[in-house]
Amino acid sequence: MTVLMLQARRNRSVKRIGWRRLLTLALESRPDPVDLKAMYLVQERLQQDLMGCEALLSIFAAAAMSYRYRSRLRPFPQHWASIDHLCHTLSDVPPLSILNHELMHCDYMSCSPNVSRLLTDILVEQGDRVSLSSLRPCEFPELYAHLGMPAPQRTPTHIFEVRLGKGNPKAEAYFRLRRNNKESVRLGFYGCKLEKMYALLNDQYLTDGKCVELTCNVNEALARSKPQAGLGGSRCGSILRCVAVVEFVFRDNETSPDKQHVLIREAETMQISYLMVYGQSCQEREAEVQMELERKHLGLKLPHWFGGLETGTISLSVGLLIVSSMSNYSFNFFRLLAHIGLHVLKRGVM
Repeated sequence: MTVLMLQARRNRSVKRIGWRRLLTLALESRPDPVDLKAMYLVQERLQQDLMGCEALLSIFAAAAMSYRYRSRLRPFPQHWASIDHLCHTLSDVPPLSILNHELMHCDYMSCSPNVSRLLTDILVEQGDRVSLSSLRPCEFPELYAHLGMPAPQRTPTHIFEVRLGKGNPKAEAYFRLRRNNKESVRLGFYGCKLEKMYALLNDQYLTDGKCVELTCNVNEALARSKPQAGLGGSRCGSILRCVAVVEFVFRDNETSPDKQHVLIREAETMQISYLMVYGQSCQEREAEVQMELERKHLGLKLPHWFGGLETGTISLSVGLLIVSSMSNYSFNFFRLLAHIGLHVLKRGVM
C-alpha cells in the first residue's frame, strides 16, 4: 500500500503539457508553407517560355555567384538579407524543366518556401520589368535581315528577344530619347561575360560606373565574350558566352579612329534588344580548348621548323662553298705542280 502511494505521488509531480501547447509546438516546428499563388505564377511563366526562363535564371545565377556580386547583382533582391543565404537557396533550385513537369502534375510541394520565394523574385517580379522571349532557329535569318546585320560566323545556340515591362523607368527614359532622336538611332554589339548582363538589363546605371564599348562587328564581340559556367541542369548549356545586340542613340559619343567602336557613357542612351547566347557542354568546351592548344602548339612548331630548315640550308650552302673552294684549290694546286714539273724536266734536258 505504501509503495502504491509513493508511485501516485511521483505521478502527480510529473508536469503535463496541455494539448493546446502541443499543437502550438507542432505548428512552430512545421516549415513555412509554400505560397501556392506564387507557384501558380511561376508555373504560368514556365509554360509561356521555358527556355526564356532558363536564360533569365542563368543570368541571375552568374551575377549572384560572381565575387563582384555587389556590382553585378543590381538591383539586389529585397527579400534576401545576405548573399550567402541567396546562393545557398539558389543551389537548391531544381532544373526548371523538371520543376515544370512536377507543377504540371500539381506537385506544388516539391519546392521549399525559400526556393519558391527566389523563383518568384526572378521569374515573376523581375520578369515584369525585363523578360526574355526565345526565338526558333528558323527565325534567326529573318532577324539578321530585319536588323540589317550579317550572319555571325558562328551560329548562336539561342537568341532571346528582350521584352520590357510597363513601369520600367530605364526603358521609359530610352523610349522618350529615341522618339525625339529617330535619325540618330544606331545598332552595335557588346560581348562580355554572362555575369554582367543582369545589371545591364535591370539597373538604371552602367556597371561600375564605367562606359560600355560597342563594336559594329558581331564576330569581334563574340571574341570579347569570355566563357563562363552556366547553371547546372539548364538547357542553355553548361558553358555560356553571350553577345548583346544593342540599340543606342548616337549623341556626341566618342568613337575610335576607324569608326568601328563607340563608347556609351549614359545608360539611358542604350537598350539591349536581343541576346545571342552560345551554349556548350563541358565535353564540347574541353574539345575546343584542346583544338586551340594544338593550334597554338603547331603555330609555335612552324617557326622552329622553318628556323631549322633555314639553318640546314645555310649549312648546306656553306658546305658546298667549302667543297667548291677546295675543288678549285685542288685544281690549281695540281696545275701548279704540273707546271713546276714540266719546268724541271726542261732544265734537266737542257
